[in-house]
Amino acid sequence: MTAILLLACHSVRELVNLTDALWQNGFNIERSLIYYRSKRRLQLFRFHCRQFWLRQSMVEPDTMQRRTDIDFAAIEAGADCSMDETRKDLHLRFQQAESQHLVPLHSFSDIEVVDGNEFKASFYEYADAVPKYYNDEIGQLDEGISFTVTGNLAVNCERFSINLVYNNESRDVALHINPRLPQNYIVRNTKVQDLWGSEEVSSALPFLLSRGEKFSIQVLVTDACYMISVNGQHFAKYTHRIPYKDVRILEVKGDVSNVEMHRTLVLNYPQRLPESEAKNIELNINDQFDEIDSVVEEAVKIPHEWCLISAPITQSDSSPKSSHDSNDLGLTLPYYGALPPRSLVEGRYLKIEGRVRLLPHSFYINLQKGQDIWPHPVIAFHLNPRFSKASSGAIGKAVVCRNAWFDGAWAQEERSEFDTNFRPGRTFSLAIVCTKTAYEVYVNRQFMTDFKYKVSPALVDTVYIQGDVKLWNVTLEHNPMIKGRNVRAYHNPCLYDDN
Repeated sequence: MTAILLLACHSVRELVNLTDALWQNGFNIERSLIYYRSKRRLQLFRFHCRQFWLRQSMVEPDTMQRRTDIDFAAIEAGADCSMDETRKDLHLRFQQAESQHLVPLHSFSDIEVVDGNEFKASFYEYADAVPKYYNDEIGQLDEGISFTVTGNLAVNCERFSINLVYNNESRDVALHINPRLPQNYIVRNTKVQDLWGSEEVSSALPFLLSRGEKFSIQVLVTDACYMISVNGQHFAKYTHRIPYKDVRILEVKGDVSNVEMHRTLVLNYPQRLPESEAKNIELNINDQFDEIDSVVEEAVKIPHEWCLISAPITQSDSSPKSSHDSNDLGLTLPYYGALPPRSLVEGRYLKIEGRVRLLPHSFYINLQKGQDIWPHPVIAFHLNPRFSKASSGAIGKAVVCRNAWFDGAWAQEERSEFDTNFRPGRTFSLAIVCTKTAYEVYVNRQFMTDFKYKVSPALVDTVYIQGDVKLWNVTLEHNPMIKGRNVRAYHNPCLYDDN
């Protein structure tokens, strides 16, 4: 009787899944079947992942408690609790944690229903099954363990992969890093019981690998995720889908040669290469001249080749000419700029010149201490205009978020919607001005917003910029007083009387 009931429940569930697939795909039979198979695959994948976490929780309850906020220690403390009851409670608590996004397993929201392309398992297979590098003695993994894989890409390289693998019967892959050069993206995924999960491909960085060139990919293990850098630049995080403690093998497959791997215990991440080191920011801070006769219109030192529509400020014939080569492509992103210690003080400002991309989503500027991604740096000021989040469709409208990271967490975020003077395809001159109590932000000499100090700006030694902008120049400037007016060249009109 029980078997009949289970079979009936299973049949009803499958009927519901098929009906959902038909509805999601406009009753197109071919696409609906593809959707249905993808959903079943991911459901089974999630089931196997859940089993891994539950097995680990029985062996290492303290570790599982840290990772999911499930109080397994309290469960085991119950002397009258049988093993079956314990497992039931574990499943219940696991589901509760999963529903609160405490367990890093994916939902089905990313199933492709637009073109219905079938899951391309062939991308994970290679004609040459022999790895280009294989090491089954990589040792126990713990937080801070780093693997750096280097080698050469073939001149006709299509793809290659770096895999962190379990030494079990099904050779489960905890982390699969798969650069695909024709598509210009890097896939991250996990394989359990011969089932691949959903791919992760998004990244804030552009594709950084070129055929025939050398490559360096670093993988850092943390308790929360793997962190992946490409050629010295942080590329992406990948949250653990199955526990990393049982990884025993590192292998490299595909169109690469001269592969080497270095295992180290690191205190910070990423390991910089010479080309990814921070650039020294130009200093124009002669504090001896702290007063000017009148407000002098600021010349925008951006070549006209950069001005897709027009410059934000008209340059007069008397304006100083740019000393930069007009063929210069500008500063590469992500941008790291180095400042001398204690250089951000009252009376100075950081000037950032560049151009907004044609279809901007967002960009951000961090004034922070150090260049590390891990451990998380102290961020004195995080400025993040988000164009796609604006409630209005007006050009230049953006939700501008301001925040700071210190004592291991973000502060209370401040956000406002502004007409920012950032226009798609147009150049801008942004100034982050240090006052006595706050950062003040100006775009094309117009005041936009401010942010009260949460930590001293004196600790800032690094400027980090990333997102949908092209950078031309970053400098530290002096903000002089205007003679007879007791205000500085950059001043907040809400606080000072211009008369």
